[in-house]
Amino acid sequence: MLRKLFSVLAVVILLVSIPWAAVSAEDDIFTIKVQATGDVRVTPDMARIWIGAQTDADTASEALRENNRVVAQMTEIFLKYTKPEVVKTSEFNLYRRERWDSVSQTSVPDGFTIRHVFEVAVFDLISVAPLIDEVTEAGANIIYGLQYGVQNDDEARAEAYANAVAKAKRQAQALAAAAGGSPPVIERIEETYYYGPSYAAEGGAGVSEQATAFMPGQLKITVSIDATFRSELTEDN
Repeated sequence: MLRKLFSVLAVVILLVSIPWAAVSAEDDIFTIKVQATGDVRVTPDMARIWIGAQTDADTASEALRENNRVVAQMTEIFLKYTKPEVVKTSEFNLYRRERWDSVSQTSVPDGFTIRHVFEVAVFDLISVAPLIDEVTEAGANIIYGLQYGVQNDDEARAEAYANAVAKAKRQAQALAAAAGGSPPVIERIEETYYYGPSYAAEGGAGVSEQATAFMPGQLKITVSIDATFRSELTEDN
């Protein structure tokens, strides 16, 4: 009877000790979370610009007629320098103007205004200046927002991701070593930020032999990630 009692106690002690052993092993594992950013410089191969015409007249019909005349000439010029599918209307607005009459102390009608603005993409960077010259001569009086970019940023974006992950690994390795842990193993990566080159220009040196007076400098693609790593305390710790 006593022997059976000792056997039962031994089994109970064994069962109780197993969870404590598992917890002890898990205590040696810790998580490292880091944030990292990677960027890549690219050479622009396209430009985007907003070009339009604003016309004023006493009547809406007169304003529309004059605006149509200028826009027709502008459209012909656009097609000399780029493809029709990358020319699109970004603004068309017809409104009545008013002015303040000091005699009557009220706002009175003062004719009509039409604004017709196009977003135009150009793929030959040398053509940007001649395009602006020609549409200005044709009557365009709205020109703004010249921006350089790239047509396809897939390869550059992939390189930026690789740079961000490499930086995250270096940071995690340094933290693991400082804490006395084993080489970290990556568990999770999340993208937190992406900034493409279409509207990101940085001044500086010219980027290619195609640089013109309008060239803003190299463009930059930037990505940011959150990365989680797992490390285990070494026996020395």
